[in-house]
Amino acid sequence: MDRPLGVTLLALLHVLQAILALTIGIVLATVGAYLMPFMGHMPRLARHPGLFAVIGGVAIIVGVLYLLLSYGLWTGKGWAWTISMVLAILGIILSLVGLIVRGGVGAVITLILDAVIIYYLTRVNVKAFFGKAQLPSFPSVSQPNPPPSTNTTEVPKFCANCGAPVTAGVKFCSYCGSKLA
Repeated sequence: MDRPLGVTLLALLHVLQAILALTIGIVLATVGAYLMPFMGHMPRLARHPGLFAVIGGVAIIVGVLYLLLSYGLWTGKGWAWTISMVLAILGIILSLVGLIVRGGVGAVITLILDAVIIYYLTRVNVKAFFGKAQLPSFPSVSQPNPPPSTNTTEVPKFCANCGAPVTAGVKFCSYCGSKLA
């Protein structure tokens, strides 16, 4: 089965998220390591370079996980469908919390995108791509039966029982007496 276009787009979106998370993680880990010697002369937040390194490490792990998810989506792995559904549901929950706490357009956009992702991932053809559903089978169009033969009085030329020649229109073999077909 060919990969649905929406699955391809979702996989590519996760690759972009992975690149962003990896970049942020590497920058934060580097900044944390760089700030360590200057710890006493920095503003309050910068006095905790270990925090930068931890956040950077978490971002790197998230980036690698997004790359794995992209691979699973691209190749139609069932676990990738499940993880995508869980992430979309969590995204909706966090968007609703964000709307209640602070509002904003970003939470509305995230809510709509996650709802669209859930709707899309539950389509039968998409679920079938991930092995989560069977495509409906439609009866094949068969050829009509051939018309009945117009020559129904055809008699075999030889008797099936003894092999003697028979004449057309005779119902019994003149040699052995067997009924002819």
